[in-house]
Amino acid sequence: MLYTGNVDAIAAMSLKKSTAMKHSLVGFLTLSVVAGFFIGFGVLLMVVAAAPVAALNPGIGKIVGGAVFPIALILVVIAGAELFTGYNLLILKGTFRGTVSLGDSMLGWFWTYVGNLGGSLIFALLIYMSGVFAPDPWHTFLNKAATYKCNAPWWELFFRGIFCNWLVCLGIWSCFRVTSDSAKIMMCWWVLFCFVTTGMEHSVANMTFLTIANLLPHDPAMISWGKMFGWNLVAVTLGNIVGGSFFVTFLYWFATAMDEKGARKLEALKATTGTQESLKPPKMEEEIKDIRVKMKQ
Repeated sequence: MLYTGNVDAIAAMSLKKSTAMKHSLVGFLTLSVVAGFFIGFGVLLMVVAAAPVAALNPGIGKIVGGAVFPIALILVVIAGAELFTGYNLLILKGTFRGTVSLGDSMLGWFWTYVGNLGGSLIFALLIYMSGVFAPDPWHTFLNKAATYKCNAPWWELFFRGIFCNWLVCLGIWSCFRVTSDSAKIMMCWWVLFCFVTTGMEHSVANMTFLTIANLLPHDPAMISWGKMFGWNLVAVTLGNIVGGSFFVTFLYWFATAMDEKGARKLEALKATTGTQESLKPPKMEEEIKDIRVKMKQ
């Protein structure tokens, strides 16, 4: 069946994660905090690498930032952690497939978000204390980007959030489609390179980014805790939910469900008509040979 194996594998993973959350919420939250740390490492590397380049050429600066930020998702996938944006695929697919209740999916979203926020705040505080972003060009780069994030139109942030998690969840979906760790790393790299370079918005990355911006010297009229939590994170989080839940989780589930429904109808038709042979799908090799013969004629 069309993608049935992948859908069922993610549905089984949904059940596994939901069960782990029920077994030990403390352990589950710990891994959610760890995911906040991992995304923070991506933010750290992106700003350090991109700021000097962006001071000379903003376009190339975006490319450099996009090239190094993927360490964040690679750590989540390979090392293991519980990431809110990924849960738009990893636990919601179980709800569509019937292995996890909607209530358990919502709890998974809630606790991963809380844990990711906690990890991001802790990581941002540590970075602030390290003084890495205190001098220019890193401070100026951070302030400029945070000013946009805190003051951009709400719908602009929302749609950028959609595109961001559409890509992130495609990366995670692709990890279930490949068999080697190197292929998983490559897929994670490409999707994050795309969303960072094109300027899309990731809610968990913004938790770290905007916290650092609030801790460093800044214009309170342009950057504030209120704008971070009440404006940017609301719009971007909702966009992330739509991007991952609908454009990846729902659409792949729906296409697979329709394929399975068609297969059941075909089997029922076979059983009622008795025309087993005529309803068998054609053998591709024989079909290609027949086409070639007809073309020669």
